[in-house]
Amino acid sequence: ALILGLLLGALVALFLERINSTIKSADEVEEKLGLPTLAVIPLLTGAVAKTAGRYYLERPNSIFSEAIRTARTSLLLSAIDVQTKVLLITSSIAGEGKTSFALNLALAHAQTKKTLVIEADLRQPSMVRHLGLDPEKPGLTSLFTQSATLADCIQQIEGSSLYVLPAGPASANPLELLSSEQFREMVKRLAEVCEIVIIDSPPAHLVSDAVVLSTVATGVVLVVKAGATPYAVVRRSVKALHDAGAPIIGVALNQLDFSKASRYYGSYTGYSQQHGAYYGKPA
Repeated sequence: ALILGLLLGALVALFLERINSTIKSADEVEEKLGLPTLAVIPLLTGAVAKTAGRYYLERPNSIFSEAIRTARTSLLLSAIDVQTKVLLITSSIAGEGKTSFALNLALAHAQTKKTLVIEADLRQPSMVRHLGLDPEKPGLTSLFTQSATLADCIQQIEGSSLYVLPAGPASANPLELLSSEQFREMVKRLAEVCEIVIIDSPPAHLVSDAVVLSTVATGVVLVVKAGATPYAVVRRSVKALHDAGAPIIGVALNQLDFSKASRYYGSYTGYSQQHGAYYGKPA
């Protein structure tokens, strides 16, 4: 009975593993997608998750912030010969944390480089809420209606040198705006005065905005929520971007629950236990 019980338990575990079609580790990113993992970002829970967009600024010595710095370093090394970098941050579906990743990555870059983040997700903008910006100020869409100048639209994050161009008022035709020559010229001009331009785009699997935006970027980062997004969906997003000639640099595996991952990959938990106290200390 003991042997049969162990065997049944093993079969059930194997079955559950087989039907789980998500991506749960950096190894699976490379195995299933053929792309490098730029960083593994830990899951934020509780009240801090509501302000995830400013987490790097508020807790710079956390494991989360160290993971963001790892992503920053990976990106800089991947395109070391490109003087001006326009990075597009996208995901396959909504809810994978691409906007919070884009903002924290931008905050990390802003420590050493003149950085601007553009909110090009005109369908579901959220940067104003994430960063506590002035919702009454104009944004990206205001430039195309000629109701405001670029200087009117750009806001600086308090406590940081990061500049943000939020989405602005709702647009009836977001794809038309993002695919216009006016938008391309604006990105080109901004890239001439900024060392890093980060564009937050809508999910690539749901609408074609990300594919269009990838044509103005020197690098694309795909954010994948660990243990949640089916890898078949991610593969279709990768294919759509590749077909458009998008320069995909790699994947940011986001919101990995280290405690659950320890059941399969002990190294994550070991890293957390060994280095959590270190990164929790003041610099």
